[in-house]
Amino acid sequence: MPLPDLYALEVAATVIQEGSMSAAAAQLGLTQSAVSQAMKRAEAQVEVTLVHRDRRPLVPTEAGRVLAAHIHEIAVRVERAIEDIRAAASRPEHQDLRLGMVDTFASTVGPLLIRDLMEGSIALRVTAFSGLAHAHADALMRHEIDAAISSDLMDELDGLTRFPLFREPFVLVCPAPLAESLNGRPLRDVLLEHRLIRYSARSHMGMQIERHLRRLRIEHEQVLSFDTSDSLLAMVAGGVGVAITTPLCLAQGAMNRSALVVLPLPSPGFSRELTLITRRDEFDTLGPRIADAARGMLRRHMVPQIAAQIPWLGELADEMVWKPPAPDEAQSD
Repeated sequence: MPLPDLYALEVAATVIQEGSMSAAAAQLGLTQSAVSQAMKRAEAQVEVTLVHRDRRPLVPTEAGRVLAAHIHEIAVRVERAIEDIRAAASRPEHQDLRLGMVDTFASTVGPLLIRDLMEGSIALRVTAFSGLAHAHADALMRHEIDAAISSDLMDELDGLTRFPLFREPFVLVCPAPLAESLNGRPLRDVLLEHRLIRYSARSHMGMQIERHLRRLRIEHEQVLSFDTSDSLLAMVAGGVGVAITTPLCLAQGAMNRSALVVLPLPSPGFSRELTLITRRDEFDTLGPRIADAARGMLRRHMVPQIAAQIPWLGELADEMVWKPPAPDEAQSD
């Protein structure tokens, strides 16, 4: 059924109220011909006669009287609808976003970012997923998620756009009683004397550390490995061994922080990057805004925490958050 011609109905109601086509034309600022045509359109769409044309002044039919009684209410409802539409347009538009995040980001910065995306200026409806980096790569390519905050750049995959967020150095973590004896010693010597508690080889973090050890030609027996930082750091805090990790991972395992000491990783050092990754051409406008929001959360909340917990990293902490060198910050394949 076609939408009603509300303008024609309002003209018809004016004719009924005024009792003549000419009086209605004068009130509405129309020609009498335009009023007559609008009257015919109104009657055609309701499929009834609205006035007795053989009487002067024009007398409404019963249907015409009903129209005249309702037209004001109809006009008020239309005006309210227009006001609601304009108000909605002035608010940020909500969009759906399925976002994957590596566990260390999800449990530290994640709650702050998600709240900002849902309640702030971006105004998204967010479905969040945590887990290992490789799982997010698969989910992104299968269109199960729209974007991922990952430590894996997914360099082997085409058709992606990447927004750098954060770069953090790997550090050496040991039980507090061992700190003085290990500080400044070569990594090879440290690992000859102490068990290395590892990240699982199926995690991207674990793969990065294993590649670093191979570059240094350090072989170390694999005895204990964990997917999550809180489990790994609990082992170190319990005196089982030492670990190579990052400041963000330390924030995730904060419950064991008092029993640990964080030392610079003996040279040569290496780092990991967190990157927002989307499918190309799908989030060209939204992607940079989400990346800016994530950087803001890292700068305002994580950098001060890292500087407070690891004083020797204080001067470098602010440099961990990526700063765009130019307006066009996205890096596409």
